[in-house]
Amino acid sequence: MLRNAPLRLPRSLSRSISRETVALSIALALFGASAFAQEQDEYRLRARLDPSTHTVHGRAQITWTNRSSVPLDELLFHLYLNAFENDGTVFMRESEGQLRGQRFHGEGSIEVEYLRVDGADRLEGSDDELIDGDRTQLRVPLTEPIPAGSAVQIDIGFQSHLPPGFARSGYHGDFHVVAQWFPKLAKLEADGSFASFPYHGAGEFYADFARYELNVEVPSGWVVGATGEEVSAGDGRTFVAVPVHDCAFVAAPWFEEQHREVTLASGQTVDIHILYPPGFDSAVERHLDVTAAGLLHYGRLYGDYPYPTLTIAVPPRGASGIGGMEYPSLFVTDGPWVSLPWLPITAQDEVTAHELGHQWFQGLVATNEVEWPMLDEGLTEWSTGELLRELHGRRGSGLRVAGFDIDGFELRRVGAWARYAPPPGTPAHRFETFSQYGASVYARTSSIVETIARTWGRSRTTRALGRYARQQRFQHPGPDALFDAFDEEFGPWMSQRVLRPALMEGAVSATLVQSVEGNRFRVHRAGGLPIPTWIEVRSAAGIERIRFPGTQRTLEAEVSAPIDALRVDPDRNNLTDGRRVDDIVGAWSANDPIALVSALLAWVGP
Repeated sequence: MLRNAPLRLPRSLSRSISRETVALSIALALFGASAFAQEQDEYRLRARLDPSTHTVHGRAQITWTNRSSVPLDELLFHLYLNAFENDGTVFMRESEGQLRGQRFHGEGSIEVEYLRVDGADRLEGSDDELIDGDRTQLRVPLTEPIPAGSAVQIDIGFQSHLPPGFARSGYHGDFHVVAQWFPKLAKLEADGSFASFPYHGAGEFYADFARYELNVEVPSGWVVGATGEEVSAGDGRTFVAVPVHDCAFVAAPWFEEQHREVTLASGQTVDIHILYPPGFDSAVERHLDVTAAGLLHYGRLYGDYPYPTLTIAVPPRGASGIGGMEYPSLFVTDGPWVSLPWLPITAQDEVTAHELGHQWFQGLVATNEVEWPMLDEGLTEWSTGELLRELHGRRGSGLRVAGFDIDGFELRRVGAWARYAPPPGTPAHRFETFSQYGASVYARTSSIVETIARTWGRSRTTRALGRYARQQRFQHPGPDALFDAFDEEFGPWMSQRVLRPALMEGAVSATLVQSVEGNRFRVHRAGGLPIPTWIEVRSAAGIERIRFPGTQRTLEAEVSAPIDALRVDPDRNNLTDGRRVDDIVGAWSANDPIALVSALLAWVGP
C-alpha cells in the first residue's frame, strides 16, 4: 500500500507569504492554545553559503524574552562549530578526535563579527573561553538587566567555517550539512539560569522553542533543504518553522528530489521531501516507504507530527560522518545506495526509522540531551524497534541463523549487558568511552522498556510512553515526567521498584540456577529489580512452567519426575540479565542462540 502512495512533483519555488499564515493556523489548531500562550521568540537567520571555502556568511536577528522569574544581567550563547577549531577543545578531548569511527581531519569554527543588544554593541567585554582551550560558549554581560517578562532585540553578524564532514556537521565535496552553525542562546530555565555547556564529545543539544525564519543564498543551480516549510524563492530561499528549537539546512548542486504526501489521523497532510544523490533512486523509494509508514505509526502512538513538511537528506557515499542525524522537520539518513531486500532489515531501514523517531524524542518534547541522553536516544532506540517490527513482523528486524530467528535489537541489548557501563541516567559527558555511552544510553534504556513491555504488557507500555510524549510536547521534561507517565498506567510501584532503580541506579534482575537434584530445583534472583520470571522444566512427564514471582528472592520447587533440563526465562522477557548462559541446565543449552551469543559476549567482554 505504501508503494502506491501518491507521488507529487516538486512544488513551484514561487509561493506567497500567505502560505505561512495558513501553516500557522494549522499549527495553532494542532498544538493547542497552551503552546502559544505567550508570544514566541524569533530567530531571523540569513545565510550565504560559499562552497569554494565552505563558509557561511551569516546574520541573526533575534527577538528574545526573559521568561524566567528574575532579571538577567548576562546572556549566554552556544558557538558549537568552535568544537572543531583545534585538538584542545572539550569535544576533541572527550571524543579523542573521532565519532562513529570517523576521524577528525579538518578545522571548523564560528567567528562573531558583531553582537548588539537593543542596538548597543556588547561584543567587547564578552567572554568566549569559559573553559580553557574551548570557545563553544559565549558570555555576554549587559549594562542594564533584562527584567522578567521583558524582550530584547539581538543582532549578530558571524562567519561559520564548516569542517570536513564530521560529527553531525560539515561538507563532503559539494555536499554540505550546515548544522550548529549560528550563535544560539542557551536554554533559559525558570530560575533565571542558563543551561550553558560546552559541546561535549557524546552530548548533543538543548534549546528553547522559537519561530525560525531562514533565508539561504547558494550558487545558481544548487538545491537546498532546510528546517521548516519553504515560503518564498527569489532573493535566496526562505523557510519558516514554528515552534522548533533548532534550524539546519543541507545543500548540493546535484541533489535530485522526490515528494510524497501522507495524510495523518488528524487529517493534516505532510509533504515528505527527499533530496538524494544521482543513482540512489531504488534506496529512496525505501526511505520514503519507511518514513510514510513511520509518520503514521509514531503519530498513532505519540501524537501526530505537527509540521506541514518533513525533509530527508540522503548523503553520498563517503559522507557517513554527517549522516544519521536529526533536526526539527529535517533529518539526514544513511544506508546503501540501492535497495537490497535480502539484507538484514536493520541494515536497510534502521537509520531512517531511528532519525524519524527523533522528531518526537527529543524534537517535540525537547529534553536536555546532555543531562538526560536516555530520554532522547534510549526512547528513540526502543521506538525504532517497534516501527521495524510493525513493518516486518515480530522477528523481521533481525537475522535467521541455523533455523533460529534472532532479533538484531535483542542481540545489541545482550551485548550491552556483557560490559560495564554506568546507568542510563548518567549525563552524556560522564561516560568514559563511546562504547559505554552506546551500551548504556541506547541499548540498556531500550532493554528496560522492552522488559516492561514483555513482562507487563506491550500495549500498556506504549500507552505509558505515548502519554509521556503527548503530555510533555514542548515542555522540556526530565526523567520524573517519564516516571509519572508510567505510574499513571501501571501504578506508583513501577517507578519506585523498576524504572527508577533500573535507569538511575543500574539495577538488574538476574535469576541464577543454584541446584537441580532429582525432581527438585532451586533458583535465586540477584539484583534489585522485581521481574517475575518463568522457569521451564523438562522431564519424562513433559514440559512444565513454574512462575518465579518478582516479590521472591529464592524459589524452591519440585516437579513430578526427575528433571532432564531446565531453563530460566524461556521467552526471554527479562533483558536486564546479561549472563543468560547460567540460566540453562541440560540439553537445551545448544538450542538457544541468544544464550550462546550471551555466553560468548560474556567471555570476550571486559
